[in-house]
Amino acid sequence: MKSEPSPTSGNSPPRVPILDIGAGDPEAPANSIPNILADLIETETWRNAATLLMGALLIGLGYWAYHGIRDSLAQTRAVGLEALLGTVVKGLDVWVGEHVTEAARVAKDPDVVARAARLAAEKRDGAAPQRCTADAEELSQRIQSSLSSTGVVAFRIVDRSGLVLSSKDAARCGQRLRSGTFRQRLDLAIDGTPQFVRPYPETELSVRGASGQARPVAWFLAPIRTGKEPPFAALAMGVETDRELETIFSAARPGETAEAYAFSDDGLMLTSTRFADQLAAVGVLPAGALSGAFLVPVRDPGGKLEPGYAPALEAAARPLTRAAALAVAARTKTTEAERRGLVPEIYRGYRGDEVIGVWRWLPAYDFGVIAEISTTEAFATLRFLSISFAVIGGLTVLTLVAALLAAFTLWRLQRQSGRLQRLGAYTLEREVSDGGMATIYLARHALLKRPTAIKVLKKHVATDEFIHRFEREVQLASQLLHPNTVAIYDFGRTREGQPYYVMEYLDGVTLAELVAHSGPVPAGRAIHILRQVAAALREAHLRGLVHRDVKPENVMLCRRGEDDVVKLLDFGLVKNLERAETRDVTKQLNILGTPRYMAPERLLNPADVDARSDIYALGAVGYFLLTGKPIFDGDDTLAISNQVLHAPAPKVSASVATVPEALEALIAACLEKDRAVRPQTAQAVVEALDRLSSRLAWTQPDAAAWWASYRRTRNTTDQTPETH
Repeated sequence: MKSEPSPTSGNSPPRVPILDIGAGDPEAPANSIPNILADLIETETWRNAATLLMGALLIGLGYWAYHGIRDSLAQTRAVGLEALLGTVVKGLDVWVGEHVTEAARVAKDPDVVARAARLAAEKRDGAAPQRCTADAEELSQRIQSSLSSTGVVAFRIVDRSGLVLSSKDAARCGQRLRSGTFRQRLDLAIDGTPQFVRPYPETELSVRGASGQARPVAWFLAPIRTGKEPPFAALAMGVETDRELETIFSAARPGETAEAYAFSDDGLMLTSTRFADQLAAVGVLPAGALSGAFLVPVRDPGGKLEPGYAPALEAAARPLTRAAALAVAARTKTTEAERRGLVPEIYRGYRGDEVIGVWRWLPAYDFGVIAEISTTEAFATLRFLSISFAVIGGLTVLTLVAALLAAFTLWRLQRQSGRLQRLGAYTLEREVSDGGMATIYLARHALLKRPTAIKVLKKHVATDEFIHRFEREVQLASQLLHPNTVAIYDFGRTREGQPYYVMEYLDGVTLAELVAHSGPVPAGRAIHILRQVAAALREAHLRGLVHRDVKPENVMLCRRGEDDVVKLLDFGLVKNLERAETRDVTKQLNILGTPRYMAPERLLNPADVDARSDIYALGAVGYFLLTGKPIFDGDDTLAISNQVLHAPAPKVSASVATVPEALEALIAACLEKDRAVRPQTAQAVVEALDRLSSRLAWTQPDAAAWWASYRRTRNTTDQTPETH
């Protein structure tokens, strides 16, 4: 088998182009393929960076625009809610004013004043009634006939002490009201100023409906006096608010979720809710409840209401909603502007839905009012914008992900191969092997598509001595043309200055792997292998080169048009005997090589070697092939080296009884301690092996059968043969 020679001139180093696209060869033209490829990689890197930057800017701009539009829309919605709430407050003012006027008119009715005066006089005389007297009942009838409001559900004549002198509900006559807030307002009313008392859940201030549920009642107090005398009692007129105020608050319910409601400082709703059915479905309101007054807490439930929610148990533990908390906190404020506000920021309403709202605290009525709308409805117009942003954002994210994946893949390949994805016209595909000094990659020529192996010196060992040795290896090995020697195609340096060379790609097994897989090799096959190694060494020795590292790991058995073709590898320790001025790296380094396969003279003086040192190593390899074990073994290098120097080489027949005597004699001759007794040339070894091969032939059918069995075994274990 012939391999292409590397361009050389005599003994001078081969001058080959540096093909690493990152090497920056100053002699390469600007429009050369390496420089063009370098520009492409740099362009791709910048393109990925620009894509990431533009994608990030686009997402940031979209986020800013979306939230800016949403905030503006929320502010607009809040302003609209504030206008609605203003309408509600004006309606409340009108409603309260009308009922205060009604109470004051009835309190001035002469018949009402006269009857109330008689009842008050009886109380002063100590004859306080325990039940409604005839005068009290007549007074009640008189008041009922005088009222023009249809929503009045209760009225009482109460003196300054809180004693009920007359009542629509006869059971209230003779009772003394104890509610602190009501008594305070009563004192103000008897002092001459009509008063409004908001609904309270206390029994004495509420009215029971047909279902027994306490109904919210607002009280309007007007003083009763005789002539210009100071008031002696007050008329308290009760109006059921959830029905009376329904018209006012329902005006602030545009759309499907907007609503306005009143609430107390302790967080209880005082008016009806438009979501009574929904609240009843989750257990907040009892079945059949007509109103949410006194039953719905205006508090953050912590999430969307689900069936089984127990507001009565959790009300104390839950905070007020944001709008309610702001309104309650404004009770002590002195100006109108401080007692109102907008909450355009999203918060949870009393149903757990996200809302925006506005609030006011009304000190004259001692309650707050809130108008809210869910964000789903408030931002409905953003739906189309959201879809557009989602599509654009999705495409941007996909683009970013693709760029990131490309960048990550590039980074991973760079890390795996030391930023050597491409070396000149060669593309690195995967790592084949990793040694102490160099890494070998499977590569492919860009135009020829031919698989090759590229050996790259590692950066951390790239000292001057190792670089010199590495360069010398490829320079000397490139001169060898024998088909049993690995062919060198190219040589160059990486961007970081690491030397590398390109050689033929071999798919096969080393002799060490051969023995590990199949055990000792038959004599005929051993002769076939050793003959090819000796032939490769013959050419090297004729050119004045000594390999100095012949061992099973550096001899590969492969299929190159026929089976069992041998390739001698790794000329890292080669020495040129014809050039005395050639620097011998081993003089500055420790002994390099494998002691088991070193000739004794190499151990004594690493620089004192010749062709017979390789013949000794060839004999050690032959012993290993025939016996399946190294010639010497020990616990450490020192013990092995001592045996190489002083222990006689064991006979092959001691381990393999069937070995031919002539072959054993040849192996023993190669392993002589004295190199003068060994075969003096590789040609002599070749001739001896040729004579043996005529009697112990290893045929191509024999080799083909072994390779077929080997492939089946490797496929069964799902392993790929190691390649070099």
